[in-house]
Amino acid sequence: MSRRVLLLVSPVSGGGRGERALGAVVAELAAHGIRTHVHRSESLADAAARVRAAGPDALVLALGGDGLIGAAAGAAAETGALLLPLAGGRGNDTVRRFGLGLDPAATVRRLPTLREHRSDLAWITTNDGVAARGLGYLGVCATGFDGVANELGNAVRWKLGPFTYLVGGVRALFQFRGAHYTLTVDGRERSGRGWFVAIANHGQYGGGIRISPHSRIDDGQLDVVGLWGGSVARVAAVLLSAYRGVHLGFRGVESDSGREFQLSADQPLGVYVDGERVGTLPASITVRPAVLRVLTGPDAPAVGQG
Repeated sequence: MSRRVLLLVSPVSGGGRGERALGAVVAELAAHGIRTHVHRSESLADAAARVRAAGPDALVLALGGDGLIGAAAGAAAETGALLLPLAGGRGNDTVRRFGLGLDPAATVRRLPTLREHRSDLAWITTNDGVAARGLGYLGVCATGFDGVANELGNAVRWKLGPFTYLVGGVRALFQFRGAHYTLTVDGRERSGRGWFVAIANHGQYGGGIRISPHSRIDDGQLDVVGLWGGSVARVAAVLLSAYRGVHLGFRGVESDSGREFQLSADQPLGVYVDGERVGTLPASITVRPAVLRVLTGPDAPAVGQG
């Protein structure tokens, strides 16, 4: 392979999962005759900078969690580099939705069978945090109960993998009582008391929560799902059902699609993108259609058919 190959790895994602898989991934690349430059990323900003430096002809393999993959995706969309996400985090929702499997070495072994697609990139801007200058993402932007659960889950010291968010959700049931949101989708405004609002690109987060199960990365739009009104019991029922993607028919659950979103609340709620806190509401989210070249499995759930 004549193009430059950059392998980004997060030493800390998933309790070191990426670091442990690194040797096997490099060996599989060598078996394909591919020499790669390995970089252990110090931060999401560092990962993005390395992708930009690799140039437009690079193949970038991102071995880490959804946050690292999202940072690499945003930079690759700028340069035109080709991205291959590899499972190296706790939830690995992007890898799941892209049909790539949870064994990163096995994914590289199947490299000749993977397919290149053009993916949309969601773009969020907040007034503070890492998204203050704008940040791209592939998965889900979540705030409200989801964000509180994420924060409490991340505070858990035990290595629980995809169950981390579930534990955080149980704790959030006793600490969060909702917020008054104002949501605008392509000029259509909705306001009221709600529990969470999630704006999705590929539609899955939290280690398997299919919050927007019909979302696609190549349809030129984003999808929003919110829970408006109801009790704590309804929140729990909705989120448990979301693991199977069967929650959209619940009372109070509303969904919409569009290209431009504005979201604010009556309290300074944290905004989470693919498990990483990126700022505080208010936030502006838009879609950048087909700006990212990405490799997926042949039966990727987040890729439209035809």
